[in-house]
Amino acid sequence: MSPSRPHFWPIILCALAALSPSAICANDVNEKFAAELQAAQTAYDQGVEIARTDPAAAQKYFAEAAKGFDKIVKSGVTNGQLLYNLGNAQVQAKQIGSGIGSYLQAQRIMPGDSQLQSNLAHARTLVKDRFDSGGGMLMEDVSAWWHLISFKSRLTLAGMCWIAAWALAAFLLCKPAVAHHETARVLVRRVAWSCAIVGVILATTVATDMAAAKLWPQGVTISDGVMVRKGNGDGFDPQFAEPLSQGVEFRVLEQRPGWLLIRLGDGKSGWIAATQATTA
Repeated sequence: MSPSRPHFWPIILCALAALSPSAICANDVNEKFAAELQAAQTAYDQGVEIARTDPAAAQKYFAEAAKGFDKIVKSGVTNGQLLYNLGNAQVQAKQIGSGIGSYLQAQRIMPGDSQLQSNLAHARTLVKDRFDSGGGMLMEDVSAWWHLISFKSRLTLAGMCWIAAWALAAFLLCKPAVAHHETARVLVRRVAWSCAIVGVILATTVATDMAAAKLWPQGVTISDGVMVRKGNGDGFDPQFAEPLSQGVEFRVLEQRPGWLLIRLGDGKSGWIAATQATTA
């Protein structure tokens, strides 16, 4: 674990580039929420305007904006841009854990958004406790390479590879002249098999991500002083000497009423109160 100092201006600049009511799909936010959306936006803008001269007052505006965006989200609106805006406001209000949670939810809807990835990366630098991966979260270790490509892109590429593989196979069947030409036939077959193999690999990564999201959801602590215990109850001894700070990410291994069995990035596990975390 190591402390980190908050730096607000990089994320303010990132947020200003994309945070606007028009960025949120009008089909998702109807007239019922238009006024609340505008109020949240106005509060955020006011926070940005006075952030340099009066940080304390700015945080109040950011907290007000976060509350407004969160109200719309909790009403049932599922919109990646809205969740992204909520995350921006929460991080500016020093609600780092909640902000990361909102970013993670937005990431499932728009995984290839570079602005979202940049703000999420910055928010992670504000987390006090760090847990190096590689000590047990095997899925994260193995899947790191394919997450360089967005979920949507991998799904699209998998489909294209399969189409290409079957098209080449059909070409061999429909073109006897090529089929009897040894060099051309071998070349086409190799290309077809290559496309099929790449398609299977990409499809497997997509299926793995979908299964992982359901079997082992991502989560993040949203408050400081989160005590990790050896069992699902306050009567169990602490698993670690020190509690977790907000913003610590984990995988949920099991859920029981009011409690979550989590696994941290370094492979260690334990139980935390469900009210002190959120899942994506």
